[in-house]
Amino acid sequence: MKKQYLTAAAALAALAITACGSQSAPESTTAAATTAAATTEAATSEAETLTGEADGFGGKVTVELTVKEGTITDAVITGDGETPTVGGAALDTLKEQVIAANGPDIDGVSGATVTSTAVKNAVSAAMGLEVAEPETKAPAVSAPAEIVPVEGGIQMGQVITAAHGNKCFSQVTAVVKDDVVIAAYIDEYQFGAADSVTGVPNGDDKDNFGAGFAEGQMLFSKRVNADYYSKNMAEKAGSTVRLNDNYDEIQKFAVGKTLDELAAYKGDATAVDAVSGATLADTGNYLAAIGEAGKIAQKTQAVEFNGSSEDLKLNMAIGAAHGNKCFSTAAVLTDGKNVILSWIDDFQFGASADVEGVPNSDDADNFGAGYADPANVLFSKRVNADYYSDLMNKKANATVRIDENYNAIQNHVNGMSISDVKALSEQADAVDAVSGATLADTAGYVGLIAEAAK
Repeated sequence: MKKQYLTAAAALAALAITACGSQSAPESTTAAATTAAATTEAATSEAETLTGEADGFGGKVTVELTVKEGTITDAVITGDGETPTVGGAALDTLKEQVIAANGPDIDGVSGATVTSTAVKNAVSAAMGLEVAEPETKAPAVSAPAEIVPVEGGIQMGQVITAAHGNKCFSQVTAVVKDDVVIAAYIDEYQFGAADSVTGVPNGDDKDNFGAGFAEGQMLFSKRVNADYYSKNMAEKAGSTVRLNDNYDEIQKFAVGKTLDELAAYKGDATAVDAVSGATLADTGNYLAAIGEAGKIAQKTQAVEFNGSSEDLKLNMAIGAAHGNKCFSTAAVLTDGKNVILSWIDDFQFGASADVEGVPNSDDADNFGAGYADPANVLFSKRVNADYYSDLMNKKANATVRIDENYNAIQNHVNGMSISDVKALSEQADAVDAVSGATLADTAGYVGLIAEAAK
């Protein structure tokens, strides 16, 4: 049922008529009142335009309401600063809700909470109604948890970089003991024809994550598409070594090297000659990236490991642990039976004005050409932990940072048997079992770790 809202003029007219209704009046006065009432009725039967605005996700959200006889008959909602695939896409639905509710009492659109609230407030302002005060939300955790020293422990870190030109970005993971690399893993992501490659999870969801891709383009992992990419390398450059084999040889060469030794290879065109079995011209940059990942590892929580490093294997899985608006990655170090270390990240689209996009996002002639809109770029949630944690706080009153959620999940599964990790991933209440984690999709992340551990 639509609610009826009186405009100020109509309300004053009603008050005046009520006040005079219990008294007798001279005929001339009655005639004048009748004429005034008729004039007021005619005025209120004509449509009027009311405008209001409120702060949205990316700027001001403005509404222009057409009101006739106390009923909203049309609404124009503008929010040029809202994320096109989220808040911007919700504006038509919000317009329908405003008209149906005849005011600001709308349900809003899931996933576009900030824009929905802005529309409610803008409608309230336009109609002269009280604008609801925003809820006071607890602040997101502003600092990472304290790292507990572990004598002789091993640590894992990851860097998102551009080791190989401007057509892709690299995701490089390293495990270190002190300042020496004991394991490494390289993968890269590039855009290709959607009908030729296996895309990242949710890449084909054109209403959500896939909406960020240019027409006909798909983001893909080079490791997952090693056959496709290696064939291209052979046809275009005469390469005789598969891409994944190149990665593997570079990783093996890095093991046993110090972080400073690896850093020295950056930009070294002769590094490929030092790595037996590698043919990639950018071999030096991959080695330096492993060193960068190792530097990040040194700032993370270490775990104790007393076995042989020869038993350790580092692997990665790509999945959809958290809905359809991003894809997730999990790097896992195992000894064949147990998870020793793990590392989680998610990649999602966001406004380039708000986030630090993955490397080469700003190259519109190369990697950036794969974006549907250059203003909406792919970003790592770990790299943009401050931004994403604040978003979680505003939208869901989250009080635990996104990176601290990832760390809590990692710290919980590190040291567990692979079979126990898999069993935990199958529990609907997995989040309750993981101290410090608040993510509803905790089980999804645990499951991705289990998949990588296989």
